Amino acid sequence: MHWKFTPFFSIEILHGKYPPPAVGQAAPPAPVFSVTPLSGTLERLLQMGWVYRPYPTGGGGILYAEKIVAPDGTATLRTKPAPHEGFSFALQLQTPSLLESTRPYAPTPANFPAYSGRAPLFYFDNLLATPQGADVFSLTDNNAVGFSEFGSRLPGHFTFRPAQPGVKNIEMLALAPGGATKAFAVDEKTNSTEIKLPENGYRLTQQPTGTAETVFLTDDFLPHQTLGVIRIFQPPGADWEPYRRYQIFFDKT
Repeated sequence: MHWKFTPFFSIEILHGKYPPPAVGQAAPPAPVFSVTPLSGTLERLLQMGWVYRPYPTGGGGILYAEKIVAPDGTATLRTKPAPHEGFSFALQLQTPSLLESTRPYAPTPANFPAYSGRAPLFYFDNLLATPQGADVFSLTDNNAVGFSEFGSRLPGHFTFRPAQPGVKNIEMLALAPGGATKAFAVDEKTNSTEIKLPENGYRLTQQPTGTAETVFLTDDFLPHQTLGVIRIFQPPGADWEPYRRYQIFFDKT
């Protein structure tokens, strides 16, 4: 009996500034970006014996799972994640000036989405990943990052005060496999409600107005120059294997 590490998935950040080196070749991960596990995810990976390794050149990394190999060659995971468990990664940009030539930041639009949080960021997950090839999946709704990936960061427990009049309830839809909606009533006297939920992405909707936005709730520390958060779950309707490459592409202006 012995152990081995098997690559389960990778996260690659691409940017139009870094084109393919030749016709027919894939674009390389953009070195000005980095992808690192949040501290809660890093602790969980250590518990399971899983290992995340960033690319030496930057632009992403690969997650490896530990397997036990029996004498007959059968390999099984040493530890499995809990059902619907997600792993959180911080997307960091080491050269913020790049945003001056990156869509949708530039040219500066006049109608940025509204935020309830004080820390706007991009939010990505693999729930609706778009196949791009045999093992390549895009984490963006379209060909490149746009307004649909905008969100904001909030703590797990916060007070929400609607800016619009007439809001009676706040609905929080968990962006996770089998995610459920939880409603929070707005107090008429204080025009507020207390929301307390575990770390995850949520679709926050104000009712009956229907105003909606994406928020990521976490009490974890977000590293400096964090541009977004990436959540990876077991692929819907599939196993962790075979190996998948998840990509996020930023288009240049």
